[in-house]
Amino acid sequence: MPLYEFECNKCQEIYSVLTSFDESGKYKGIKCPSCKSSKKVKLISAGNFSFSNPVGTDKWNNSHDYRYNTVLPKKKKEREAAVKASTVGPSPYRKIDDISSGKNFGPVT
Repeated sequence: MPLYEFECNKCQEIYSVLTSFDESGKYKGIKCPSCKSSKKVKLISAGNFSFSNPVGTDKWNNSHDYRYNTVLPKKKKEREAAVKASTVGPSPYRKIDDISSGKNFGPVT
């Protein structure tokens, strides 16, 4: 049975009750513990659930280790290949020396 929270319309007390779901939303038979009023509003509660690991999925028990040991080396190799493929050769731009007045001093042309 789920735990639902209610607020009493008469005394504004908030209370929790362990009860089954009522499709009508009236939850008959539930009364405020303070004033015994049956006039209430069901509050929105936070859901509570947990994921389970199916049998045979041990590699997902610590997914960070799995990604670090399995996926990361592959991605590093892909990155190195991409860097090598993107290297065209020497830079087509001349070196700019804006600190001294050497031969490379001046605006880029």
